[in-house]
Amino acid sequence: MFKYNQNDIVKSTFFRHFWWWIITILFIKLLALSPALPETVYARHIYPVIAVINRWLAQWFPFSIGDVIYFWGIAYFIYQLIQLVIHLKKPGKYLENLSVFLLKTIWIFYLSWGINYYRKPLAEILHLNEKKYTMSQLLEVTDSIINRSNRLQLQLEKTDTLPVHIPYGLEHILQLTPDGYRAIENITGISYKVPCIKTSLFSRQISYMHVSGYLNPFTGEAQINKFYPKVFLPDIASHEVAHQLGFAPENEANFLGYLAATHHPDPYFRYSGNIDALYYLLIELKKADKDLFKKYVQKINKGTLKNFKEANEFTRRYRSPVDFSTGYDAYLKLNNQKSGIHSYNEMVSLLISYETQK
Repeated sequence: MFKYNQNDIVKSTFFRHFWWWIITILFIKLLALSPALPETVYARHIYPVIAVINRWLAQWFPFSIGDVIYFWGIAYFIYQLIQLVIHLKKPGKYLENLSVFLLKTIWIFYLSWGINYYRKPLAEILHLNEKKYTMSQLLEVTDSIINRSNRLQLQLEKTDTLPVHIPYGLEHILQLTPDGYRAIENITGISYKVPCIKTSLFSRQISYMHVSGYLNPFTGEAQINKFYPKVFLPDIASHEVAHQLGFAPENEANFLGYLAATHHPDPYFRYSGNIDALYYLLIELKKADKDLFKKYVQKINKGTLKNFKEANEFTRRYRSPVDFSTGYDAYLKLNNQKSGIHSYNEMVSLLISYETQK
């Protein structure tokens, strides 16, 4: 019989986990080096099956099962950290528990959804000639979106001074969301099967993080913040469905959300999609020329400006002393989005490419 002392066991465990971490890091680096592989193998053949199965299972729960998993995972991680601090003199068992938990979480994350961060750019898939836009193109598209927003606002409220208020509830908005993706199947070539869009159990908490929605990569559920101003929720729900369809980068989800919402048969969806796009266009215009920005803001109906004010008031109401955007910025950069949190605004490039080619 061979006998091993405690030090031998600790060393064996350390080296085993060390090599697993090396393999994990190399796997992620390999994904970044070869976007054709994630696109042709994972995104087109493996992920669609995983996604439909996950959404089919999750839809049987009337609440967000993914949020329950998040709660359990965070609680377990904190418990193991506390145990590690308590047993600092003999940390081996708790370090191993934390390492196993993190490794499993990372591998499940990437295999169930995260590899989509490394697929081909959406512009290439949709044959958009995405290049640096000119100032005249930015102004032309901004003018066009302002005109559409103004027409829809006037159509829905009969006067240009009133903000648009959606007359039905959030659950009905979530039920209608898939219709937008059916309307753009001829553009994307992708069908949205087995819808699964729910309100977040953590809506109050994520409000302080200024999060309007998110995708749970482990269950495939699209989660919506029920406290966010309702007029923006059709576009937010459409954005999260884009993530469900395997488009991980935020600029791509923003653009697909815009396409789905603005092609929707419901005018409230079209309004929501247009004013959200207008918001990003105005940010770019303000960065380029503040005087032109002020001039273009004056073209927008007062009712729409009041809708924008609703979003600003929401941000002020849920002000937090902690800046959560720093952590999310790091997460995005870690996952092949070099611009980090600023990648949301990069949808403007896709939008202008689409509008000018259209």
